[in-house]
Amino acid sequence: MKKISKWLILGLLLILTWVLVEHDSFLYQQPVGLVTATKTLSSSDVTDEHGNVDDVHIQQVQIKFLNRSGQIKLENQYTDSQSLSEHYQVGNQVLLTKRSGSWQVVSLKRDSLLAVLLVLLIYLLVVYLRPARASWLLLSMLVNIIIFITALYLDVHIKNINVVALFTITAALLAGISLLMVLGKNRQALITWLATILSTSLALGIMMLVLNLTHHEGVHFETMSYVTQVPAAVFYAQAVIGVLGAVMDESSDIVAGLFGLRRESDQHRFHDYWQGGLSVGREILGTLINVLFMIFIAETIPMVILMLRNNNNWSYILDQIMNLGILQSVVSAIGIVLAVPITSLITAQLLTRGQKYERH
Repeated sequence: MKKISKWLILGLLLILTWVLVEHDSFLYQQPVGLVTATKTLSSSDVTDEHGNVDDVHIQQVQIKFLNRSGQIKLENQYTDSQSLSEHYQVGNQVLLTKRSGSWQVVSLKRDSLLAVLLVLLIYLLVVYLRPARASWLLLSMLVNIIIFITALYLDVHIKNINVVALFTITAALLAGISLLMVLGKNRQALITWLATILSTSLALGIMMLVLNLTHHEGVHFETMSYVTQVPAAVFYAQAVIGVLGAVMDESSDIVAGLFGLRRESDQHRFHDYWQGGLSVGREILGTLINVLFMIFIAETIPMVILMLRNNNNWSYILDQIMNLGILQSVVSAIGIVLAVPITSLITAQLLTRGQKYERH
């Protein structure tokens, strides 16, 4: 009965959230409209030089303002693929702007979906974790978002700032605050943080050493999308956060396993902790590396399909589209592998040393 009531409450919360956010247009300074009617004016087939066929449609869209009075009509051109355009339907809420005396749709208003997903996440955390622990976890996520936004603000507004140093400090803060607020102010959090920082630093150091020795041959930083700064520095900053996230996941599992071993008995020796850490690391290492690979594949699917549709061969795609992603995945995998002995060594050393002090 309790399970049924939990799911019933969740359903009611999601419906309530959807309804409230669907009617929050009065909170927007930007004009918000509701699509009340659409009409297709024309349709035609388009074929490019590679034989790709797409249908182009021009529709008339009638929009009623939700946070001001009046309504407008405008024309919208979209393709069936909707790669660079949007097919608006009755009931869609849209964000509008006025340029050169005419109204244009900026994008769909998607805050309802985001709000529902956020409520779902919070509810599941509260239900399946203790409320206090869930609260600290959510608070740590909020603090990390604020820190990350602050780092982006400094990067954009301070001229000639060292991007790598900025995001290295940011990554260390993100890891430290996450562990402190989730695990608490204890040795487990401290050991996990130290192991994470050392493993990440070593993996990134190896990457930079190899790139410098090879003079960045075969690495195309210029292929990064929408970069308005030195692309190599931005890539290094991206790699710092990416590698640290992967390493922290593994380090926390190894440290938690060894602290569990200590709680069972405080008579274990250095060798026991060392072998225990290696055993835990070997169990999860393969899974984490495969997760990295799947994330990389998921990120590159759209561009790979686009390039294949335009008759590009795989060697060009690997060189120009997947180049940096493969490099970052490999460096993260190196970090994951290095984290096993490093975390095991640090944890075993500090736990056995702690036992000696406790006995005295």
